[in-house]
Amino acid sequence: MSGKKGDLNLLIPGADGWEIWTGSNAGGYQLHSATGHLLALDVTGYPSGPIGMAIPVRQVSAVPFRAQTDDLALLGDLAAMQLEKNGTRPALDGGQLTDHFVFGTSPEETHLTAVVMNPPSEGQLPRKSPEAFDISPRCLPLTAGKVLVWRELGRWIFGIGKPGQALYFQCLSGDRLDDRAGNEVRLALTQFQIQGLLKEAPDSVIVWRHDSATDARPEEIESFARGIGLPVNTTQRPSPTWPSPPSRLLPADVRAERLAKKGERNRYILIAALVVAYLGLAAYLYLDLQKAEKAATLAKRDASGISEEAEFLLAHQSKWDELRPVVEEEFHPFEVLLNAYRALPNTSTERFIRLTKVSLSNQYREIDSELRVVREVILEGNADQEDQQKIPAFAGNLRASQELEPFRWVIPPETIDKRSGKLTFNFTGNATD
Repeated sequence: MSGKKGDLNLLIPGADGWEIWTGSNAGGYQLHSATGHLLALDVTGYPSGPIGMAIPVRQVSAVPFRAQTDDLALLGDLAAMQLEKNGTRPALDGGQLTDHFVFGTSPEETHLTAVVMNPPSEGQLPRKSPEAFDISPRCLPLTAGKVLVWRELGRWIFGIGKPGQALYFQCLSGDRLDDRAGNEVRLALTQFQIQGLLKEAPDSVIVWRHDSATDARPEEIESFARGIGLPVNTTQRPSPTWPSPPSRLLPADVRAERLAKKGERNRYILIAALVVAYLGLAAYLYLDLQKAEKAATLAKRDASGISEEAEFLLAHQSKWDELRPVVEEEFHPFEVLLNAYRALPNTSTERFIRLTKVSLSNQYREIDSELRVVREVILEGNADQEDQQKIPAFAGNLRASQELEPFRWVIPPETIDKRSGKLTFNFTGNATD
């Protein structure tokens, strides 16, 4: 069976194995096949067309939080800081493993969810590289004001959100729906209400059926309802959809494959351009056969030389780009540290502010499908409480420094260290080429 032109094949985690759905958001998706495979690598029989992969909940961590701003340009930095605060910062060499999704906005406040994807282990990616990735809860029509419970690759999942948006989701710790699972969900909901992420508590629970032997039995539903303290209904799991636009998540293996294909395509374009130039020159000189033969010989030799020089220049440029974070003097760690030190409001006799830790990062990252140099400096320090005004002065000096002008600074409020009684701060500066 082959898909229609323009259709998308969705690889969706089902109750006990991966499912393939085919269709479009406009016309809806139909189940093509359901497998018992828990590893995406084992799934075969895709219809023709691109693939969109829904990442299982077991491979993703969700961190919902409130941001005291409605400036969407700041949300990426705030999401990264929230993940760092929760100890869920991803590996730097794992690809694009983080993203954030806005759940709701109000004047000067935004509710959003930061997500971090675990680097896929062997067998967790399909044989054919997907065109895009997203998290499975965003591919299911969650119902506002309800707790949704469903089974995914042998694990029970719960999530809260609304159609096309997921505020929170996680795997339940047990293998059964029982009162302990209900208590686990109830505690999570209570925490979100305390944090102000849920203005109104969900009024009921919907458990999706999958028409399989692993569907929750009536006695399990009853036990789960007692644990969560809400009425529970069951219904058939609806057909999936595909978020538009999809997430920016991109594992390292898929990113490397795309960059390799892009480089190969550029080489083909260069060779084709040289061939076209050669053929055009030969046709132009065809009016005089003898001169044309001589010109064609010269053009062929020149084209070969140009091709070798072009490949050499491309390789040279690629190597030079790789060395940029190392050879650019103004971003040497010592230079950045020296300029930060000069911004301190200290005097020759008094030290109002002390830097306790400086972290520097200067490396390539993929941003909007393009490798760019990302530089980050994190300044940690402290000051006595009577010198509190010196910390904003330091922040102002950093922003006003001409040497540090490329950096965009995130300046959160200082906090008091309970042990030492000192004011501590953590400033982050980012610069992207």
